[in-house]
Amino acid sequence: MDTSPWTRALSKFGLDDPFEPGRTATHMRKALRDAAPHLDVTPPPVEAVRELTIPGPDGAMPARLYIPNGSTAPAPCMLFCHGGGYVIGDLDSHDALCRRLAAISGVRVLAVDYRLAPENLFPAATDDVLAAFDWLAGEGADLVGADAERLAVAGDSAGGGLAAMLAQARRRQLRFQLLIYPLMQMVERRKSRLKALEGHIFSAITLDQIARYYFADESEASDKRASPLLEDDLAGLPPAYIAAAELDPLMDEGQAYRDRMIAAGVPVSYTLGKALPHGYFNLTAILPGARALIDKAALALGDALRD
Repeated sequence: MDTSPWTRALSKFGLDDPFEPGRTATHMRKALRDAAPHLDVTPPPVEAVRELTIPGPDGAMPARLYIPNGSTAPAPCMLFCHGGGYVIGDLDSHDALCRRLAAISGVRVLAVDYRLAPENLFPAATDDVLAAFDWLAGEGADLVGADAERLAVAGDSAGGGLAAMLAQARRRQLRFQLLIYPLMQMVERRKSRLKALEGHIFSAITLDQIARYYFADESEASDKRASPLLEDDLAGLPPAYIAAAELDPLMDEGQAYRDRMIAAGVPVSYTLGKALPHGYFNLTAILPGARALIDKAALALGDALRD
């Protein structure tokens, strides 16, 4: 029987598990929307939050800008890519996290609402994230008060994979990458750690379901945009901070990417959340110890983008 903090919290509030295998995308999204308000504590205040639309490959994309207290333009700015297996998640599901990251780091955070599968198959999400960054680094910089010389990218889970992909594609334009228990590859989904960790949000069945929703053809899983762990050339990547979870089937691939970046000469900081599950950056109400680790990552972000 699953007794993880995640499951106990959902049961307490009578909520469905959005990651339960076999759910439709619509049901998964509703379950996450219902659960999100119960999972995070109130984040520290920020000076302002602005709703935006930015140009994307398939039309305007919703985005949300978080401006920390005392931020004066042009200011350091980070593009944030939410997690959710490319199928669920949105600006609201990660609102508390983005507020906390902005407030603690002193860095402006631009969260992008990229297109989701199965309505929009690979590479829609990657194309949207790249377009959002190109806008931020170009014409959008003045509009959001960003210093184009002090840009970072971050993301959690699938969003962490998108962030890693972006850091590889735009490595010369980035000062920092924050990868939060990133989903780094979609080729090998029968992971050795999965069986022992069933019930901690992720499962082998869940990963297979993500792949079915995300790819038109299984061969696309080996595309480096979907599996940035497969990229051979890591030289010149921006310094990285990886926040990992001990109770996470993705821990091993995050460690592998850390080791490969270090071997390529990339400065990497690595923090392991002991006895914490995948998703703990969004579970501050049920895992109080998560807050200190989020703040640690946010402070590293602020230090990296400081003049």
